[in-house]
Amino acid sequence: MPSTGAGRQDTVQYSMAQNTASVTASRNTVPGTANEEPVAPPLFTGAPRREYIPDAKRVKEPLATPELQKARAFFDEGNFAAARAEAKRVRRSKDASAQARMEAGDLLDRTAIDQGPLAAAVGFLILLGLLLMYVATNNS
Repeated sequence: MPSTGAGRQDTVQYSMAQNTASVTASRNTVPGTANEEPVAPPLFTGAPRREYIPDAKRVKEPLATPELQKARAFFDEGNFAAARAEAKRVRRSKDASAQARMEAGDLLDRTAIDQGPLAAAVGFLILLGLLLMYVATNNS
């Protein structure tokens, strides 16, 4: 609220904001704000949920776990459906090692259906439908 100064009539003095924590600052928990003790989320402080094998190591040394020997045999024979079924079984099992699960994931990725041709076919059908609608409506 402005008030006039006692000594001069042409000056206006404003009340200064107090240097206290606001309500919003006390609710925020982001580090670097006006909080006295900011709370940071526990990122990267706990143990990882799974064992990590770097991709570079997997490229140099292909994984060959004994749990997936049957799936590799099916893959080499060309029976991709059986290889995928075996890889899914190993990936879901609780007693399989982390390397076996990772190799099963790699095998599932190698034998997955390629979505590119399917998306191209759907796009072609949509464009064909639009073309037919255009011809049907403008063929007077």
